[in-house]
Amino acid sequence: MPPIETTLVKLVLWVRVLGFIWMTLLVIITWFTDDGANLVIVAAAEILAGVWTFVTVRSSRNPLVMRTWQFVTIDGVVALLVAGSSFVSGASDLFHGGYPISWLAVAAFAGGMKLAIAASLVLAGEQVIGFILTDRTPLQTTGALVFIVYAVIFGWTIDTLRRNDALRREADLALEEERSKRARQEERLALANELHDSVLQTLLVIRTDADDADRVRYLVRSEERAVDRLINRFRSADDDGFEAALLSVRDDIEDLYGIEIRAVIREDIPLNPSVRAAVDATREALTNASRHSGTSEIDLYAEAVEGHAHVFVRDRGVGFDTEQTEYGRGLRRSLHERMESVGGFVRIDSTVGEGTEVEICSGGCR
Repeated sequence: MPPIETTLVKLVLWVRVLGFIWMTLLVIITWFTDDGANLVIVAAAEILAGVWTFVTVRSSRNPLVMRTWQFVTIDGVVALLVAGSSFVSGASDLFHGGYPISWLAVAAFAGGMKLAIAASLVLAGEQVIGFILTDRTPLQTTGALVFIVYAVIFGWTIDTLRRNDALRREADLALEEERSKRARQEERLALANELHDSVLQTLLVIRTDADDADRVRYLVRSEERAVDRLINRFRSADDDGFEAALLSVRDDIEDLYGIEIRAVIREDIPLNPSVRAAVDATREALTNASRHSGTSEIDLYAEAVEGHAHVFVRDRGVGFDTEQTEYGRGLRRSLHERMESVGGFVRIDSTVGEGTEVEICSGGCR
């Protein structure tokens, strides 16, 4: 529900409660000063107005109820009964006060100025008939015009507030769309600049140095990493997450040892102490594979399991006996200590002549 509707409901409730209080004061005066009034009718009108005021307050919790034709109709019947009781009771002065006026506020809330004016005409007609039947002066009948005046005031106020709120929301929506459009344009421009400054420049160098196979291979791999990082940046809003940290480790190891690390990262999660420990352990595993496996390619696979990092580092290198070699025992001990300190674990599986697989988990992967 738009905030303006909450404000309008409060306005209607204030009019209803003030109208009831106004009527109550006049009923008290009539009760103690008007000997010719039928006090039973006066009391019945007061009770009816009080009960329906309570119903109105309760109904305001769901403003849509107050805008239904059933509620407006019943509200109008109560207002007409209360207003008519001033004449039927034989009171010398009208005691309904501002209660019937509150129906005009309800009608304006439900249907705007048109419905409020229609309700005011019904009330004014009742008042004129009551004045005529009780032999009031013609001048007194002009008091019925007050209902039309209030209907115009309530209707114009509510219609204006709703119209202005609709215009404001349309303006906010247009502004948000413009901001989104500008952001998309800036993203496209950033992508174009990135591709121009990186990919096109590298392709130009490759074309120039096409005869140098090693240099071409290095440039292609370097550009492949750059495009991978660019795709990751557009795919993930978190530049400091798990995926970005792993890609940074991959780039560092590739540059340091001149090998290729084929990375597949399925999900991204925020960095926390246990995930950072998994990233550090991955760096150590990649470093050891680069230095000792004897292969030029390493596979890195990572995913997130219930918010925890799960990483596999595989190589098809020389492998080793994890129990017999000091290197194997040292690697397993250092990685285990690092991950167990944060509630994770490490599994190292290596076969001589076939390669090594290191499984790293920050927790919750068993």
